[in-house]
Amino acid sequence: MKRYLESALLACKGGLMIASACTLVLLPMKGVAAATSESASDKTITLPWVLEKTLLSNPQLQSFPYELRVSEALTLQAGITPNPKLSVELENLLGTGDKQGVENAEVSLGLSQLIELGDKRQRRIDFAHASKRQSLAEYELLRLEVLSQATLSYYQLLRFQALLEWNQQGIQIEQKALKAIELRAKAGAVAKADVTKMALRLMRARSAQQQLEGDIQVAKQRLAANWAGEAHFDRAEGELASLTELPSAADVLNAIETAPQYLQLLSVERLMYAKRRVEESKAQYDITLGMGIRSYDGFDDAALMFNFSMPIPLSNPNQGNILAAKANESLAMEQQKLVRGQLKLTLLEVHQSMVNSARQAELLQKQLQPLAQQLLKETELAYQTGQTNVLQLADAQSELLNIKRELIEARTAVYQQKLELERITGQSMSAAHQRKLSHSFLNTEPMTAQENH
Repeated sequence: MKRYLESALLACKGGLMIASACTLVLLPMKGVAAATSESASDKTITLPWVLEKTLLSNPQLQSFPYELRVSEALTLQAGITPNPKLSVELENLLGTGDKQGVENAEVSLGLSQLIELGDKRQRRIDFAHASKRQSLAEYELLRLEVLSQATLSYYQLLRFQALLEWNQQGIQIEQKALKAIELRAKAGAVAKADVTKMALRLMRARSAQQQLEGDIQVAKQRLAANWAGEAHFDRAEGELASLTELPSAADVLNAIETAPQYLQLLSVERLMYAKRRVEESKAQYDITLGMGIRSYDGFDDAALMFNFSMPIPLSNPNQGNILAAKANESLAMEQQKLVRGQLKLTLLEVHQSMVNSARQAELLQKQLQPLAQQLLKETELAYQTGQTNVLQLADAQSELLNIKRELIEARTAVYQQKLELERITGQSMSAAHQRKLSHSFLNTEPMTAQENH
């Protein structure tokens, strides 16, 4: 089991599955070297470490090695040929008159072998192999879902860490403003209500700080639940920065061919194709060949005997199963077409949402945030000279803090939507990676089970 899990982990790190863990989605990671199984004791974890722990310890993935053994055993069973049969027949034994005793007994000793026709054994083996591939496809789909959930939990923890820092910045801004207001109140320039107003805002920010600290603890526990462990760490490495380059819609659509859900349906079609061939092979009758020895007159004389038998082909006794197998194969092909269309629509919707969120984040960072910072600075100076009141100062503070929070949420949305694209396609959605793959999928049509065979 350990060997299998290690190979699966290498496949994941090679980019077959949730590639966001191994792409430059997050800002500086300190490397996997520090992310060993004991790295959580260093109080800081990385995304590669999280995915490794999840892949090796997630309860949903632990049963697959046993399922794989079952598939291998069924493949072995499918290749077993029928054993020969030994038969013994006694006649004219312990009768009456001339047939008394065993002197006139006739003994027949025969050996027969069932001969399977219609390539039945090979088609059973093909069906077992198709079942195994179907199990592998289902496991890949499950593994992608599990790793996607772990990555999403990691992003949520980064989000709450960013919100905690954002709230701390707000506390610092309000503490600075409160000190300035208190000085003006002592000089009699403003009413004590201004002091109370800012003190109330500061207390609210501190209360929000406690709430965010509690949210971080919950996010840690949810993250650790992905590997059925405890949250023995302080923080997650990295931050949700603006992505410099996003995949194009064409790159996203090209990845449909490798979408695990689509590949899983393709494996279902191949399984149904193999099932139909098995049922068709059963329409071919088998024959039984035998030979033996028969003794006469109290074992004094003996002679060879030969045997041949086969059913009389008056009708096909398996025609109903063949029709059912054909119907299931056609259904699998129709489901492929349906899912392909649904995947295309979903990918385009998620991609557009990601682009919108990225544009919103860029607007907030490059235009709105500088204006809000300028507004706060000007309002603070105006308040010092008595040109504005405390409500205007508080409003300027809120503008800047709200824009910073919106920026955090917009960046988080970009990461979540990019992760959703990777979950659906099973590929990295970094633009550089997509440029390498795009030529492989342009104008590609899905391969049917018959074409594959």
